[in-house]
Amino acid sequence: MKNAHILFDRHYVIGDVSPRLMGSFVEHLGRCLYNGLYEPEHPQADAHGFRQDVKALMAEAGISGLRYPGGNFVSGYRWLDGVGPQAQRPVRKEMAWRALETNAVGTNEFAAFTRDAGIELIMACNLGTGTPMEAGELVDYCNTYSGTAWAELRRAHGVEEPHDIRLWCLGNEMDGKWQISALTAEEYARKAREAAKIIKWMDPQSQTIACGSCTNEAGHLTFGEWDRIVLEACYDDIDYLSLHRYLNYRPDKQLVYAAHEDERDIPWLFSDLRRYLDTVIAACDFVKGRRGSDKSMAISFDEWGVVTESGAIPGGQQQDYGYASFSQLDAVVYGGVLCTFLNYADRVKIACQSLLVNEGGMISTQPGGAAIRQTTFYPFRDVAHHAKGVALKAVCEIDLCETGHHGQHVALETAATFDADSGRLAVFIANHDLNDDYCLRLQLNGFMALKPVSHTQLQSDDYRQVNSFERPDNVVPVSLTLAAPDNGQLTLVVLRHSWNMLIFELI
Repeated sequence: MKNAHILFDRHYVIGDVSPRLMGSFVEHLGRCLYNGLYEPEHPQADAHGFRQDVKALMAEAGISGLRYPGGNFVSGYRWLDGVGPQAQRPVRKEMAWRALETNAVGTNEFAAFTRDAGIELIMACNLGTGTPMEAGELVDYCNTYSGTAWAELRRAHGVEEPHDIRLWCLGNEMDGKWQISALTAEEYARKAREAAKIIKWMDPQSQTIACGSCTNEAGHLTFGEWDRIVLEACYDDIDYLSLHRYLNYRPDKQLVYAAHEDERDIPWLFSDLRRYLDTVIAACDFVKGRRGSDKSMAISFDEWGVVTESGAIPGGQQQDYGYASFSQLDAVVYGGVLCTFLNYADRVKIACQSLLVNEGGMISTQPGGAAIRQTTFYPFRDVAHHAKGVALKAVCEIDLCETGHHGQHVALETAATFDADSGRLAVFIANHDLNDDYCLRLQLNGFMALKPVSHTQLQSDDYRQVNSFERPDNVVPVSLTLAAPDNGQLTLVVLRHSWNMLIFELI
């Protein structure tokens, strides 16, 4: 058994926890949208064709926002194809995933769905084959009440009230060679700046999200320099810089860049994730200082996830995707990513898990059948419902873990939040050590008296266990007894490859 000492103090505050951290992502890819979220023939489909059983699971998960419609898909998407009478919409070859796009679902249908679900819509604009003016026209169509040609077109399409979309992504992964009409940093910076200007002229309340480096993996040679160039050109016109990362510890599942990491290297992946954030935040602050700006650039980590065997490969042949089968270990990694975002709460203000349904989804569906929670659903639900108020900075002494290829690293990812309104303290712990439990001495300072409320744990002896339609509750959280802190201290055992949430309340 290894040892860990973790201290949280009520006065060591990182920043406010943004509810926008708990977003997800829907793209026209595989069975994420069509025959996943949208299935008009399903017994539980609503009048608009969206599955109500999926909608109920979204509410249970606590999803706060949905990024749409992409993703690689958006870089070739003509938004006008997806509005107006469905029967008159064109069918086109979709180049990102090499499929046929029917355009049965478009802007108005998806905006109505998110509104009915009480979820914020984060809309992406096409800055691949699209132009800055086309992005502005989409904003006009969506957000102007009446009186302009685009607003009146929306009203003619049967949508009288504007969608009032506030967050606009200026393209997607435009630094990726797999992207339709990929750009150099200089090309993208100019295009994004002009799009941001036009969008805000169309609707001054809109906020814009520019593409930062879409990964920091070895081989992505523009990392860091891309961010600096984009920020130098766009700093005054954008509100967020976007980052993407999919953690991959399946060496047999190669994506764009070759990787050799396996399950033993998960602790290193989190060190690398922090390096990614630190580098991009440093670029933001360099440009801030150089420009003499008072604005600190916020981060939108609007695609993140864990690679599965069924994962899509950019530019690859479209597959008949079933659903992502996440293991119990994958769920622990999900929890670790969410802890990382909480530990950067002062800068990471938006995050979108990828994807929502089936391909990469926390929710899996059968056509005409059931919808189930993947293992990754549970840590997301825990953080969405209990990470409130402010994030607290941890002071840690943790025994190191030997990885497969990267030496020794810390295997415990932890975060804590305190909500002064409810008096609740939430502590989250992800143990990525495959072999060792940890004797954890937890010290909670500055809270006066705390009473224990709950300890939930997600763990199985075999970390490869999954949930399936045959066994949907094979891997689920369990409730454990939580001791009361004695003078702010308690000791507990954190099992190997486990996800834990501890809830305390001020007396």
